[in-house]
Amino acid sequence: MPTAKKTMVKSNLSFPMVAASAMTFMCAQNSSIYSHAFVTHSRSFKLHAFDLSNKSSRQFSTARQASVIDEMPISSDVPKNLNSKVVATADFYSFIPSPNNQSGIMTIKLREEDCIPREIQAAKGDVLTADNKQSSLESGMFANVSPMVKAAKKSIEGEDFIGKTVVFPHGRTGTVIAQRPPIAFVICDFGIYDSEGNVEDRTISILGTRTTIPIANHLFGSIIDCYGNPISSSTTPVAAASDTSTINRAIFAPIPKVSDIALINSPLLTGTAMVDALSPIGKGQNMLVIGQETGVGQRDLVIGAIKTQVKSTNGGAKCVYAITSKDSNTRNQILEQLNEAGVLEDIVVVCTRDHPCAEEEGVEAVHGAEAIAVAAAACSIGEGLAFATGVDTFVVVDDIDQHKMFWDWTTRILIDIYGLNAVVMDDTNGGASSEMRGFYSSLIQRAVQFNEKNGGGSMTLSLLTNLQGQFGGGDDESTVFSVDDFAESSEKVRQRVSMLVNKNIPLTPQNLRKIQIPLPVASESEKKRRLALQHIDDLISMSDGQIWLDENLYNKGQRPAVDAQRSITRVGIGADTNSRADAPALRSLAGGLRFDFAQADSLDGAGTNSGADKQIMKKKAYLLAMHQGPGEERTLSDNCVAMMAASMRLLDSAIRDGHIAGTREGQATIQALIEHVRKVAPDAMAEIDTTLDMSQSVKKVL
Repeated sequence: MPTAKKTMVKSNLSFPMVAASAMTFMCAQNSSIYSHAFVTHSRSFKLHAFDLSNKSSRQFSTARQASVIDEMPISSDVPKNLNSKVVATADFYSFIPSPNNQSGIMTIKLREEDCIPREIQAAKGDVLTADNKQSSLESGMFANVSPMVKAAKKSIEGEDFIGKTVVFPHGRTGTVIAQRPPIAFVICDFGIYDSEGNVEDRTISILGTRTTIPIANHLFGSIIDCYGNPISSSTTPVAAASDTSTINRAIFAPIPKVSDIALINSPLLTGTAMVDALSPIGKGQNMLVIGQETGVGQRDLVIGAIKTQVKSTNGGAKCVYAITSKDSNTRNQILEQLNEAGVLEDIVVVCTRDHPCAEEEGVEAVHGAEAIAVAAAACSIGEGLAFATGVDTFVVVDDIDQHKMFWDWTTRILIDIYGLNAVVMDDTNGGASSEMRGFYSSLIQRAVQFNEKNGGGSMTLSLLTNLQGQFGGGDDESTVFSVDDFAESSEKVRQRVSMLVNKNIPLTPQNLRKIQIPLPVASESEKKRRLALQHIDDLISMSDGQIWLDENLYNKGQRPAVDAQRSITRVGIGADTNSRADAPALRSLAGGLRFDFAQADSLDGAGTNSGADKQIMKKKAYLLAMHQGPGEERTLSDNCVAMMAASMRLLDSAIRDGHIAGTREGQATIQALIEHVRKVAPDAMAEIDTTLDMSQSVKKVL
């Protein structure tokens, strides 16, 4: 066995085909230790160290699919036990091992002639020769090539290899995790690859089957990797393939077909009034949770939603939490938060493994590839349970930032292979391409509400993503522009800038944004900000809604720091749709609330006799009613009581006495109100929680 190399190993072969394809591989086996984690096989959780060593290939292969034996034979042939036909072949281009030599990234080249039936080639007389293949490469990926070659390109672009099993020489396997025609990226189960030998021995085969993960109820209360293997020996072991209670689901399952789904018509309650009222999440919906990387409560929000589901007396959704971070401290912090919330023993945690710190080229792609597989595996668990048992599931991916990093890495691979001019400039500049949308959609669009013939279950998906501070971080706000920086701006903008200069108002980003003057594009901070916001906009355009947590609101003490103007659900919008994501009980109470908040914001700072007092007081009352810190989740009936009190102006006097949102007095006021109504009207409260609606008789009682 050759020794591992810590840098990228490239083939010195010339490309023997029209276009090269990069496939990326890595495995989820790492030898390291989590400093803090939890015993998950018992009802009492104890902190201890997770030993991530001693992960044999036998454990790894058992978690794949039932047809994969424990140890693959040393052979260049496709193992017979995989029982699947080869749909494509490829050649080696480059390989990057992980720092611990237990994972790696390989670039391979698809053989496009395998996608064209040989009889067609013979009939057309258009066989791909070494000469026309090489000339095609020299002039671009697919420039100036024959119609048959273009047909090959079209064939590969139309083939969906994501999730397909890949077999390497000597029987090792991998799984396609992404593709950029004619490039694809794969996660694999080895960190050392010998590229030497004859051409036949280097043949890489892509099979028609998808790699699966075993799913069963015993996974709840365990922490596993992206293949279903326990992170430590203390977690619940993966069931044997013969276990009839275990189902196998493709890790990268295709997006559900229209014929398999139903309308979203019921809410997945988070227990947070501001979310359930202003940006509700429907069962089967996907929802982005956006916030600054400084930390504005994104994780508190989703863990609170999980707690609400776990503690629900009306059959809450089964929950799966995907931790994609490459940082061991972050992973441990999340596990501690889940444990403190009292939900860790009731959910499945799919987690990345620990990697030693290293600065070698390509290591970031190893982390990104594993993060992609972890997110996909979590979705598969949720989908599998929903499809097989008809239950509702809730999957949280914390977070998808590694996906962006991995995508950027694939762009650099394309440039390395084909050159900058052959790669779409819009993509290198951070723009959204159809390929990138497909890459993210394969995750985002997996959220599903199955129809009755498919069990009627649902998988709701929440995806966390981060911005760098408030539009670029602290250094951004220390910048002061000059008039010359606006030389390329419009005449109207330059006039407004001149007015600020004449009044001796510094041209800082904060001052410019207050009066909606766009920052000069030439500034580095603005470029970074625009690229970050553009990426968020691209994600928003693919999602069913977003919850936007704002750093300014967070610093002012608002909890949760939801920006009412930028947070919305797109499920149920339009008078001609029967789909709804909100609870009927909150619908009448939250109607027009977003407009009221916007109007109050526009009047903020007006004089006491301007007539704005009433509108501002209304906003303060609702903020008091909906103020909830971490761990302060409420039932639907509790939130209805608080919001009804705000709508009836019953909180105004308390606010005048200083009992505002974020104060102990304000919290005590709402808590006393809720407890009083629970005591005097328990049946009415129970009816709201059971029916999710508020009848006229209940309204009268309240």
